[in-house]
Amino acid sequence: MKIHNEPPFLFTPLVLILNVILLIISSFAGYSILAFLFSAVLSLALFSRIYLNMQVKKVSWKIKKYHDASSIDELVNCQIEIRNDSALPMYRLKLNMESRSGSEVVFTGGDDESSIFSISLDLPARTQKTITVTLKGKGRGIHRLSNLEFLVKDPLFLQAYRVESGKNDLPSFKILPRIEKIRDLKLKSILQGYKQTNYSLFMDETSIIGTKDYENESFRHIHWLATAKENKLLAKKYQKVHGDLYSIFLNMVGAGQFHLRKDMEELIEYTVSVCLYLIKEGCKVELWVNYATEHHDIMRLKNDLDRSQLRKLIETLALINPNGRFFPSERFYQHSLRAKDTKSLGLIIGTPPEPTVREQLLHIKR
Repeated sequence: MKIHNEPPFLFTPLVLILNVILLIISSFAGYSILAFLFSAVLSLALFSRIYLNMQVKKVSWKIKKYHDASSIDELVNCQIEIRNDSALPMYRLKLNMESRSGSEVVFTGGDDESSIFSISLDLPARTQKTITVTLKGKGRGIHRLSNLEFLVKDPLFLQAYRVESGKNDLPSFKILPRIEKIRDLKLKSILQGYKQTNYSLFMDETSIIGTKDYENESFRHIHWLATAKENKLLAKKYQKVHGDLYSIFLNMVGAGQFHLRKDMEELIEYTVSVCLYLIKEGCKVELWVNYATEHHDIMRLKNDLDRSQLRKLIETLALINPNGRFFPSERFYQHSLRAKDTKSLGLIIGTPPEPTVREQLLHIKR
């Protein structure tokens, strides 16, 4: 917490020194009215200074967040508890909050959105008030507020002290990529083709566990007995085969080694959609991202059948910073292809590798 004194021109040190000199001169010269005016200015400055020095140490606040993460355009509420521990009231206490950019996090109230939030309130002696602030994430990443401060004024509103929160105490908000259903017809047709083989990569056709709505599968997948009973087309629901492996390679580096693609966010959101689709189909997903971790390794998320895998994937992609470190495409594919699971099918999203190493991979998003 930092405290800044912002006195008006009349209460600046140089003016107060001049005021003292003029008070002494007017007193000796017998100008009682002027002496009274100069002494009144000094008295008000002294009163304001003593009051603020006492009150500024008695104001405290606490920020409560009830959501660890949110998606883009999702509204999030956080509460700020402001407390006055002084025996004197505080009038027109002003709270100012500011985000770093309108493209990261904005404050919203109804249809209005702004990167700045401000509110004034009165705090009686030894009381506490809670303010609810609504924010909306505008861009993926972990975003921290750039400023949070209080303006404490004296009762006569002559001057104010600015109490500023420390940079490390400012709240941060984790904004996850959008989660949408996959709409890529090309990828769906590829996966649908796999489903129509004798031994599906997704399902064991020798083990029927129920029925489901018909979704344009092959006629041999139709459950004719259930269709006759329900008077609508129903398909056989097979036991999912656990162990289907996919290695997804997300490369956001453009043609040059130090250029990121302009559709970086679109590629990240598409990757989330593909991972969501595969995990719901009971597949294991191994994710490779052309991005350096804090240990200077390629970002990787290993195969896992746990449903928490999807959350790990989304939170991992939320950590990607456009100002972070990326690898040349050749080095990225050289290392990741060598280390990937040998039984997995590779899916490329973004910039592909050289044509000589594409035979074992499917390029699903250019």
